[in-house]
Amino acid sequence: MAAMDPECTIYRDFAAEVLANILTRLPPNTRRRLRLVCRHWRDVVGTRTATNLRSRAKTLVAAWGSTYVFGDLSASRKPLWADHRTSRRYEGMSVVGTCNGLVCLYDDREIGDTIVVANPVTGEALSVPPLPLTRAVDRSRRHIRTWRWAYSFAYLPTSGRYKVVHVPSPIGQFVSDAVHVFMLGEASWGAVPAGRAARCNDLDYSVVSVDGVTYWSTPEGAEKVFSFELEHERVTPITSLPYVLSDSENGGGWQLAEVHGRLAIVFSHASPEMSTTQVWVMEGATGQVSWSLWYIVQMSTPSDRPGKPPNKKIKELTWPLFVHGEHILTWETEWPIHRGYSLCMHTPIHDTRKAKHGMLDISKRNRGMVATNFKISIGGETFAYVETEEPVRRCLVQEKKRKRKHNQLAPLV
Repeated sequence: MAAMDPECTIYRDFAAEVLANILTRLPPNTRRRLRLVCRHWRDVVGTRTATNLRSRAKTLVAAWGSTYVFGDLSASRKPLWADHRTSRRYEGMSVVGTCNGLVCLYDDREIGDTIVVANPVTGEALSVPPLPLTRAVDRSRRHIRTWRWAYSFAYLPTSGRYKVVHVPSPIGQFVSDAVHVFMLGEASWGAVPAGRAARCNDLDYSVVSVDGVTYWSTPEGAEKVFSFELEHERVTPITSLPYVLSDSENGGGWQLAEVHGRLAIVFSHASPEMSTTQVWVMEGATGQVSWSLWYIVQMSTPSDRPGKPPNKKIKELTWPLFVHGEHILTWETEWPIHRGYSLCMHTPIHDTRKAKHGMLDISKRNRGMVATNFKISIGGETFAYVETEEPVRRCLVQEKKRKRKHNQLAPLV
């Protein structure tokens, strides 16, 4: 039997309380990377320090170019950009995603695809070169759906690097069958061939990045999910999916989402009386995937009153984040008036016999707590956001140091 390294033995044998006390003094980014030391460290980071991270997380709501942050959903909202000039600069831009306090923004109001990674706390911003292929889009077909839905912003916990990802998709007269990746600190985009089968046609609510992997779904009817490992830049299909997706041919629909740092498939099926949503969460590694039913959400459908115009409260789950802490988030609007949207939060009832993390029954009597109202025509998106003062430029410095070290260690020829 090989001798065990005494240094590793000491680190592994740290009591959980002692190790957690040490880890909570480190920055969140470092803490995530230390999960890779061993199974004991991973469990301590996930169970002992995750509560600290969640307590710092806030809810970021993006609605038609306006972005707001909630420290507590029951408290008042505040603009993401404190400075008025900065707010005007990013007005109208869509939020692609947020990682460790950095926010990736996308502007598709003009041909050219302006992308910016910014830190709202420090006010620092970094422009990302436009995806070269978007210049081929026909200007006369501007009404075609935006490529904003094909972008994602991801963080690699193993290396501490950030990447902007564009999945294969067609827009207008241009079609891309490759995954395009831009790493902060690089000069240009890279491309990884994915093939026609990996095309993401239905761009709405279909791209999610979780724990260093970007996932997207293929057009309706194919029922396929592809993954892109950002560390090794490999495209892999997820062959095992929840059995419930076979019901999509009978009027059901599904989309990808994020639930507590995991990939989730949200399947909804509507009837005249009730809309039922099942939230299936992926567990295990990419090669050994299993799915677990975490939530069941039921929403009663109001019936029309005879002789009176329809006046219904329409509910829909938020995206890509709809579970924050212990609450499930929904948008509520009044149909057909559409005066605006209300962000509501609900507490599920724990019933592990039917769902691992509980059930939720939304009705006229149980509509949830209204967090705030938005005067917008459609609902926005929600993200988990953690404030940080880490400079954006530090990502570039770290990348340059990594390259310099790699060059120094390169073998002589």
